[in-house]
Amino acid sequence: MEAVIAEVREKTRGEIAVVTLADIGDRSASDVALEIGREWGVGAQGDAGDRGKNAGVVALLVPRKNHQPGTGDVFIAVGRGAEGFLTDARAGRIRDAMLPALGAEDYGKGLSLGVDLIAQAFAAEFGVTLTSPEYAMPPPMQDDRKQVAIPAGWVIAILILLLIVSRGRLLWIPLWILSQGRGGGWSGGGGGWGGGGGGGGGFGGFGGGGGFSGGGAGGRF
Repeated sequence: MEAVIAEVREKTRGEIAVVTLADIGDRSASDVALEIGREWGVGAQGDAGDRGKNAGVVALLVPRKNHQPGTGDVFIAVGRGAEGFLTDARAGRIRDAMLPALGAEDYGKGLSLGVDLIAQAFAAEFGVTLTSPEYAMPPPMQDDRKQVAIPAGWVIAILILLLIVSRGRLLWIPLWILSQGRGGGWSGGGGGWGGGGGGGGGFGGFGGGGGFSGGGAGGRF
């Protein structure tokens, strides 16, 4: 993981922080990951207009307590500079890919897969190739920005057909079929994060003031 994270930082200026905490008390993993991103300044370095500015990701893992299912938690918090290519939906798919290993309590494997998938997103966005021996190239994931457009001719034909069927009484057509929004989001509050023992790994120095607004995805296992 460390070599992959370092290569992403070197080639894209994006930053990935992997943090493991044994206990976060009664706080949600999303709140804690967001606060870590802000306090550590993950991805905050860079001048205005720098594509790498605020392109940070925090992958937070809270292992299961006493091996009990449903007591573990994971959250991938995405900085504002990375939200364009690491959408909530894509972060959710990365989480889903990690869950089988995390559910088997193979935390190293789950985190490594998550880091590889996050690194893959950075590499695709910045047009770089990752060559670290630690990087196991995962199958490509869908880019949520590449949406299938509905041809204008089809829309007109459908409207005409509906008008004929309704004999001119059609007054309104829902327009939501013409667009597709971003996946569901999460927003978290501030406050100091803390909770029992555990360790954290950021694999690199971070400054303060990271640009995190609440994007990302997570879940229990």
